[in-house]
Amino acid sequence: MEKIHILGAGNMGSAILFGLRERYGSSHLRAIENNASQAAYLAACGFEVSERIENIDCADIVVLAVPPQRFKNAILDNQVLLSHVGPVISVMAGVTTKALCKTLGHAQFIRSIPNTASEVREGITIYYAQENAGSDLIAAAQIVFGAIGIYVQVDDEGLMDSATALAGGGPALVAYFANAIQQYAENEGFGSEVARQVCTQLLYGTSLLMRSTGKSSMQLCEEVQTAGGTTEQAIQVFERNDLNGTVALALSAAANRSVELGK
Repeated sequence: MEKIHILGAGNMGSAILFGLRERYGSSHLRAIENNASQAAYLAACGFEVSERIENIDCADIVVLAVPPQRFKNAILDNQVLLSHVGPVISVMAGVTTKALCKTLGHAQFIRSIPNTASEVREGITIYYAQENAGSDLIAAAQIVFGAIGIYVQVDDEGLMDSATALAGGGPALVAYFANAIQQYAENEGFGSEVARQVCTQLLYGTSLLMRSTGKSSMQLCEEVQTAGGTTEQAIQVFERNDLNGTVALALSAAANRSVELGK
């Protein structure tokens, strides 16, 4: 199998590393990380870690996972990438194909947004490939994406900013809502561990129910509610406070920030 170099092994990069290891083992994985403490942690976890890419074969896969603000400096530190003709996968929020092409000097890349659930192979990756992307490039990208969860392709690059909000930031939004549920439970007198177990099972069980039955989210919502019942009272509070509008504002703010990073 080709080697996979993860350039930038912070939160997202390390999630991909651990997800890939579960499928393929670690012998084909290389973490490129300048942060000493993070590099030491990954080395202790059994990964091969270095500060830069010293050698690379033409078929090797490179995953660009550095913060978008550090992209150009990362390429300067790893100039071997400027002559690399193999697959490159960007997971950097806001960095457009135009910017990638200008900096890398070629178009052998995929723009994508995975998320941190990749660490447990339950991620969702949304990716965009240019019209002239070869089948080998897409196949290489899908090897990576398939090892860390499921993936979907979009034909309009303009959707990638919304994808960043949805897929990239989605776990944080769900976790924020989960924290509100857990805090309620603790405030009502449940122990913190019991509150956590209830909260995580609610998320897991509901997601599994939606996935296995194919029911829509609102169908499940309506099935739980009864007229004049307790759940209906809770949903009415959401509606009075325009929860849908608040979530839309939050996602739009994240998407707009992705656009700003691209500039």
